Amino acid sequence: MPESDIIIAKTAGFCPGVKKAIDCALDLARDARTPVYTLGPLIHNPQVIETLESKNIRALASIDEAAGQTGVIVIRAHGITPQDEARLRALAPRVVDATCPLVKRVHNVISKYAQAGYDTVIVGDKGHAEVTGLLGYAKGRGHVVSGPDEAERLPAFDKANIVAQTTQEEEIFFAAAEAVKKKSRECVVSDTICQPTRERQKETRELARNADAVIIVGGRQSANTARLAQLCRRLCANVIAVETEDELPPLPAGARVAVTAGASTPGWMIERVAERARALKISAARPSGRHLRGLWGVFVGSGAYAGLAAVCLAYVCMKMEGVRADARALALAWSFVFSLTIINRAREAAVSDREKPPAFRRRRLRAASAGIAAGVLAMALAWPMGPAVLFPVVFFWLLGLAYPFRQTLNIRRVMDFPGSKDFVTALGWGFVCAYVPAFYERSHFSAAALLAVAYAVPAVFVRSAALGMSAVHGDLIVGKESFYKAHGRRATLLLMFAMTAAMALWLGWLSAAGWRREAALPMLAASLYTLALLAFYYTGRIPAGALSETAVEAQFLLAAALAFARGFFY
Repeated sequence: MPESDIIIAKTAGFCPGVKKAIDCALDLARDARTPVYTLGPLIHNPQVIETLESKNIRALASIDEAAGQTGVIVIRAHGITPQDEARLRALAPRVVDATCPLVKRVHNVISKYAQAGYDTVIVGDKGHAEVTGLLGYAKGRGHVVSGPDEAERLPAFDKANIVAQTTQEEEIFFAAAEAVKKKSRECVVSDTICQPTRERQKETRELARNADAVIIVGGRQSANTARLAQLCRRLCANVIAVETEDELPPLPAGARVAVTAGASTPGWMIERVAERARALKISAARPSGRHLRGLWGVFVGSGAYAGLAAVCLAYVCMKMEGVRADARALALAWSFVFSLTIINRAREAAVSDREKPPAFRRRRLRAASAGIAAGVLAMALAWPMGPAVLFPVVFFWLLGLAYPFRQTLNIRRVMDFPGSKDFVTALGWGFVCAYVPAFYERSHFSAAALLAVAYAVPAVFVRSAALGMSAVHGDLIVGKESFYKAHGRRATLLLMFAMTAAMALWLGWLSAAGWRREAALPMLAASLYTLALLAFYYTGRIPAGALSETAVEAQFLLAAALAFARGFFY
C-alpha cells in the first residue's frame, strides 16, 4: 500500500441488491404518475434517503399506512414476511417487490426445510429488517442468534437448518453452525452469505492487515457497515467509522490509510471521504501550508469561488460583446451565483446537521441568511435595468430556490426532466453572465451578445456536468437531476467532449477570422484546458470536493486572466 495515497476498496459501495432496489424506485418515480412509497427506509443511509425524498420517494413506517395510498408501494431489498406481503397487497392497489434476489434465495431455502419439519436457526441481527423477513418463512419454528455463544444456549433439535443473514461474517456463521450441529440429531448448514459480502469482507481483511488506519463509510443504522467495522477492529488498531467526510479526525502524514464502505453507501460519499482524508494527510505533511489550504477550502465551500468564476465568465463575455467591464454587471453575476450556491449548500447540509451540535445548525442558518442577502443585492442591481432584466433575474433566482423543493411545490413534472439541474444552471449563468452585461452598456441584445451567450451556456453546462460527475452536489440551482446521474459516465463524458470540442473549433474559426480576438483567443484557451481536464476524467481519476471545483472553475479564471492580460499589454 503506497504511503502517499489513500487506497479505496474496489468492493466498497452499493451491492447489486441495493442498487437494484434503488434503480427500481427511481424508475417508478420517473415513469409513474402517482407517488412512490417504500415499506420502511429503502436503505440505511440518511443522505441517500434525502436524495430519494427529493424525487418523491418516501418511506412508510408501517403496513397500516399503505391503506388509502394511491401510489406505488415498493418492498425494499431487505424483504418482508409472506404474511406482511399478503396483507400489503390486500391494502395497496399496486405493490412492486424489490427484494434482493439473494435474500429471496434465503426465503426459499428456509421455506423448503420448514415445510419438511426442520427448525430454522438464523445467524444474524435480531430485529434487523432482513432477519424479521426471514423468520416469516420458518412457520413459527425460527430462532435468531448473533453468534456461537447464543447458539450454544439454544434447545436441542431433532432436525435443524441453519442459515445466515446475507451480510453475516463467515467466521461467525460457521462457528455458530458448529454449535448448532452439536445440539441437533440432524443439521443442514445452508451457507446463505451473499457473494458480494464475501468479496467485500475478503478485500477488507487484506486492506486492514496492511493499513495503519481503516476508514469505514456508512450509515450508523447499517448492520453490514457495523459488521465491517467489527471485522477491521480485529486486524487494525485504528478504525474510523464515519457517515460523512466532516467526521474525519486528523490523519498522520505517513499513515497507510484504507477506505471501505457498507453496501448502502453511494460512491460519491466514499469519494468525498477519501478526498478529505488525502487533504488531512497533506496538511499533516506540510504544516506550514495547512492554514492556507484550510482557508482555500472555506473559500471554495462557501460559494465565493463559484461567484468569482461567474465574475470571470461575465468579464470575458463583456470582451466578446465589445462593452466596457461594468462593475455593476460583475457584481450582479457574483451576487446571483454566490446566493444560490450558498443557500442550496446550506440546505443540503441540513440533514446531516440534525445530529450535530446546535453550533453547526447556526452556522448553516447564517450561511443561508448571507445567501438571501446576496440574492436581494442581485435584484437591486438588476432593478435600474428595467423589467427585461429584473424579471428574468427574479425568475432564475426563484427557480434556483424552488428546485430542491419541487416535490413540495408540486412542480416536479416540470423540473425533473433528465439533466434538468445542469441545463437550468447553464441558462441561469448564461443570462446573468452574458445577457445582462449587454444591457448595462447598450440596453439591447446585439449579435455579439448572442455569440457570448452561445459560449457561456454550453461552457457552464459542461462545468455543471463535470461537478456532478465529481459528486459535488452543492452546486448552483442544486438538485439530484444532474446529466451524469440521468445518463451515466460514458454518455456525460461524450457530450461534454463534443460540446467543448465544438466550442473550441468555433472559437478557433473566430480567431482566425480576426473577430474579437481579445475574447475569442482566451475563450479558446479555456476550452482547450477543459478538453485536457475531460481527458483526465476519462481515465477515471476524477477529483472530488474542493479540488474538483478548483479545477473545473479554473477554465473561467484562465479565460479572464488571458483576456485581461491581452488588453493590458496590447
